[in-house]
Amino acid sequence: MDWEFEAEVFQWRGPAPYFFVATPAHVDEFLHAHHGELTYGWGVIPAQVRIGATEVNTSLIPKDGVYLVPLKVALRRPEGIDDGVRVRVELHVGKRSAGSAAEGSQMRTFVIDAAVAIDLATSGATIPPQHSLTAPTLLRSQVLAVVYGSVHRGEIDERAGRKILDDIRGLGIRFLGDRSLEAHTWRLAVQLNWPDIHQVEYIALTQLQADALVTADDKLAAAARAFVKTASPADILRR
Repeated sequence: MDWEFEAEVFQWRGPAPYFFVATPAHVDEFLHAHHGELTYGWGVIPAQVRIGATEVNTSLIPKDGVYLVPLKVALRRPEGIDDGVRVRVELHVGKRSAGSAAEGSQMRTFVIDAAVAIDLATSGATIPPQHSLTAPTLLRSQVLAVVYGSVHRGEIDERAGRKILDDIRGLGIRFLGDRSLEAHTWRLAVQLNWPDIHQVEYIALTQLQADALVTADDKLAAAARAFVKTASPADILRR
């Protein structure tokens, strides 16, 4: 199903900027009436949104009885979108698979987990300028725990461990985490009945801010594909 409508961009206040437009009443009415056909069973609805010349894959998020369209950095940046502006939105919903990140996408922003961050750092990877990395703030502690554990077990020495931490800082990861992300993560974890809310936070952040999730955790990747696109480290490095 396809719609075109005008809407005003608004921002959820917090340390991290989350920008949205709300779907109009006639779209909301259709989405609620056909909710079961359009979702994968977890509340959010996979969608494609175009503003101007830029199109991205996203997930419509239910909040307070209406559906919100997240405006990710990959959409806002090329179209110069900011809080309070009115935009013309082209919206498509349907049961298209979230699929693989490499399939016809124009991706710029990737959420990465601790294992991927460490792999990128230890391999000396250079992130292409058209791509950017983001992660929940908890990644810092997770990386620290993994690297310290390796040093403690004698797998690497302290100097090597500290170099890994320095190289991860050099990746330019944008760390995000505020009340809006916490609330969205909580709702998603409850819907999934997932025991580890830390893992769910990676999916939630991808929905709100990124184009794809890159994780070394096969279980997390399998669950995430119902909500977001997934990618590989090779996709991050592809120019």
